[in-house]
Amino acid sequence: MGPSPRFKKTLQSTWSWYLAQSTFVRAVLLVPIVCGLLMTVLIGNMGLALMGTAYAINAFLVGSIGGAIAVVLGRALQVIARDGRQSR
Repeated sequence: MGPSPRFKKTLQSTWSWYLAQSTFVRAVLLVPIVCGLLMTVLIGNMGLALMGTAYAINAFLVGSIGGAIAVVLGRALQVIARDGRQSR
């Protein structure tokens, strides 16, 4: 029994949306996923758990840096989207 037709349609529309994006937006979406997979492959789940513990201990610093990165990336994506609309 394969995936449902609704799931296939959603997957195809998501994939076509992804392919329609610029290279930068694709990288912003893909790089964190690839890095997470590489960390799992290289150091295993226990390494990820220990890294998570270290992050929890330094949550204030990591949260501040992560928040700043999220704000900068969000603003960059807004600028890219606006430029894309203006160039059409």
